[in-house]
Amino acid sequence: MLLLAAACLPAVAGPVEDCNQKRTSPSRIQACSDVIKDTGATNAQKAVAFRKRGEARADAGAAVEAIADFSDAIKLDSNDAVSYSGRGHAKLTRGETGSAIEDFTAAIKLTPDKAAYFLDRGYAFFVNSQFDASIADYNEALRLNPKSASTLNHRGLAYRKKGDSEASIADFSAAIGLNPAYALAYNNRGYAYESVGRKPEAIADFNRALLLDRSLIGASDGLKRLGATGALPSESDTLIRDGKMLAETNCSRCHAVGTAGDSSNRKAPPFRIIRLRHPQLSLREPLSRGIAAPHDEMPKFPFTDADIDKIIAYINSLPSS
Repeated sequence: MLLLAAACLPAVAGPVEDCNQKRTSPSRIQACSDVIKDTGATNAQKAVAFRKRGEARADAGAAVEAIADFSDAIKLDSNDAVSYSGRGHAKLTRGETGSAIEDFTAAIKLTPDKAAYFLDRGYAFFVNSQFDASIADYNEALRLNPKSASTLNHRGLAYRKKGDSEASIADFSAAIGLNPAYALAYNNRGYAYESVGRKPEAIADFNRALLLDRSLIGASDGLKRLGATGALPSESDTLIRDGKMLAETNCSRCHAVGTAGDSSNRKAPPFRIIRLRHPQLSLREPLSRGIAAPHDEMPKFPFTDADIDKIIAYINSLPSS
């Protein structure tokens, strides 16, 4: 079962808090810029402001400016592993893979027990077609966090690129075992099944992927290649409708759950932002953590696995822009 927040408390903020908490990129950029220009702000506060502004600029697609901000954060705090990681991600979007790997390596040296940094570098190695190095980093990430469905999915992709279909199928299956609503893992396993001639299993996985996330065009194309029909739109529509009702009933007091508008609590991200933040997850992992970091003292309530599937289908249906 899953625990999510049912209520929230109002938040009071100043410039530094706004820099940390503002949800939209323009408002966060402005708040962090105010801290950076404030002659009374400490170097530690400015370092965080540069990092947060870098994250906001990266979210807005301004990779060059984001890289500059992360670099300024690192100048003020050379032990800021998060800024190294953020700069690495921004460099990846510009195709600067080798330099991104260097940044992720720096983050790992500073925080060697953080699985996410090995996942970051593993992905950079993957993009650079260094599949053995990628798998080695995913192995370390799984040693540190063996219950990560997303890492298993990533390693499965690396095995598939390496030509080891059976190992990739095993990883996608393990990811699905941890996260039964992981749409992308079903999609990826469908490709792997198709590649080894297991047509019925491929069709079943492509259908399940589309049921949970109808935006997965690859699954739809896979079904066409295999001469099969996709999940009935009515099935997906029912999941989405039920998920919307659950979100409006249980989450809308804090979160903006629709296609527009701000959340009533600045610490509670709009659902459409959650969709953007986790494009490669089917969202069960972040949902299992309470959608995001806890954002107030609040009562809790349980969701069944079936309810989670409905909310995931609804979040996946929200526009990606």
